[in-house]
Amino acid sequence: MRNLFLALVLANLAVAAWTRWFSTDRGDSGFERWAQPGNLTLVSELGADSDTQPQDSAPANTAPAESAAPVARVMETRCVSLGPFRELSQAATAAANLRSSGLKPTQRVGEGDIWVGYWVHLPELGSRSEANEVLAKLRANGVSDSYVVPGGTEGHIISLGVFSEIKRAGTRREQVRKLGFDPQVVDRNRTGTVYWVDLALEPGQELSAEEVQSLPGRIIRLEQRNCDAPA
Repeated sequence: MRNLFLALVLANLAVAAWTRWFSTDRGDSGFERWAQPGNLTLVSELGADSDTQPQDSAPANTAPAESAAPVARVMETRCVSLGPFRELSQAATAAANLRSSGLKPTQRVGEGDIWVGYWVHLPELGSRSEANEVLAKLRANGVSDSYVVPGGTEGHIISLGVFSEIKRAGTRREQVRKLGFDPQVVDRNRTGTVYWVDLALEPGQELSAEEVQSLPGRIIRLEQRNCDAPA
């Protein structure tokens, strides 16, 4: 038994000696030590300034996106109608005047109200006998072109004349006022064939008041509308 114990001790000593002198962990044995494994770092965890960033990775595009080009404002062509003219010759002259100013007018014909003049009249005189008495007084004081217009529910009317100039209409009105009456002045129209001059104005192009005033006849309306809308 004693011999067995001594054998085991000697065996342990032999193993210890072999481990000490022949193990690769010995620093001066001429063998390199095994490198200890380091910490594992993911590529996604690398910083922008990390030395371990892969050399073949493409740099991020940090250039600002190009700003969108400004959208130009669309300006539509405007259409203008001048008139109505009572005579075709007036519309033709107006178109010629506008064409000489660099515009491109066109003419068209239609049905509408024709301005006749400024009408001076006495409204609502009641019965016909009353209207006749007023008429007699007017004619006796120099208003010879006056006459009675039979009316309906509003009574009879005495026409005092139709004038193409507002100044002449005003003179007649004052003449009748001095006789103790209160005449009215309104536009007198009739229905018939009328003529229009149409213009297509480009963006920024305008029609001056001088150009309109230089046209023949009396311009009742200056209508503006979309060019694709019916006149």
